[in-house]
Amino acid sequence: MKKLAIQGFLIWAAATIALRLGGQYVFRSTRTVTAIFLLVISLPAMLFVAIALLHDYRAERRALAAIVLVAPGMLLDTVSSIWFSSVFPNIRADASGLFGGWLLFCNVVVLLTAAVWVPAFRPAPSD
Repeated sequence: MKKLAIQGFLIWAAATIALRLGGQYVFRSTRTVTAIFLLVISLPAMLFVAIALLHDYRAERRALAAIVLVAPGMLLDTVSSIWFSSVFPNIRADASGLFGGWLLFCNVVVLLTAAVWVPAFRPAPSD
């Protein structure tokens, strides 16, 4: 599980750096159509992350693993959301609500994927 926490931190760090460098292009507008587009694009990406990083965990441990994965980012995003304009001066201030909602959406997709995803049947390796 420690590996998952480190992976979660690295994902957070990479995403934060990417938004610090190019977030003004992601949050160019706060219109409804833009917000929906952002969520629709993020959904398959978050499904991929969840499945790729959680596929080795048994069903009864997968939800805990997902919590461990998203917890570092959620904790650190608390800081970046509170001081949004200072952390992301390149992103328009009125996008802070969309930013926060997007963070929640991405995290809940990972958590729900862990809770409801049933991996395809894999036959046991033959001896």
